[in-house]
Amino acid sequence: MTASAEPRTRREEVGDAIRQAIILGELQPGQKLREVALACDLGVSRPTLREALLGLVQEGLCEQEPHRGFSVARLDAQELRDLADTRLVLDRIAIEGIWADPSRLAEVDLAWAAYLTADNDPVAQHAAHVRLHQAIWEASHNSMLGRLWPVMESLAVLVLAQDQAARPDTGRAREVHGQLVEAIHSRDLTVVDAALLHHTRDSAEEFLALRGD
Repeated sequence: MTASAEPRTRREEVGDAIRQAIILGELQPGQKLREVALACDLGVSRPTLREALLGLVQEGLCEQEPHRGFSVARLDAQELRDLADTRLVLDRIAIEGIWADPSRLAEVDLAWAAYLTADNDPVAQHAAHVRLHQAIWEASHNSMLGRLWPVMESLAVLVLAQDQAARPDTGRAREVHGQLVEAIHSRDLTVVDAALLHHTRDSAEEFLALRGD
């Protein structure tokens, strides 16, 4: 007999609702989150709402400014390009680490299989997307990448959520990530570099164009 899942707290439910609104584009990057109106809409107290928002700040989806409250996080165009360039280098290091031991490919394949079977819930799709990138880093068994992942995750969660909201075309996302997984299996740096450029830098530029930057 399997143990039943722990009941979700009201704070977690509120966090899920706001996260979904960001992923669906109902809350836009940079948008101020009016606590009174939001608490009323969600049917919760302001302390419960603030707890949920603080969790989303830690996750990277929201920001909190002194005396100005909460807002949906936003990276400007240069920050997005800098992030893409940094990810290109670190993802390549991770992939080379995976190649050091062929058995590590299984860790990537498990995350890819979960990505492919994510249901139509956009929040589940988003979680599977983030998990795939985490698995690539973890499969490298590189201790420095392990230390850097929490920083990268907070940025990846934000960018991937907003990208998904801007273009919720799951077919395109699967194609791009399928090419990346195939490139990892190819053990060919030329193929990997091309796949990383398409997945990371080209995707960033497409997102900026959709956003109007």
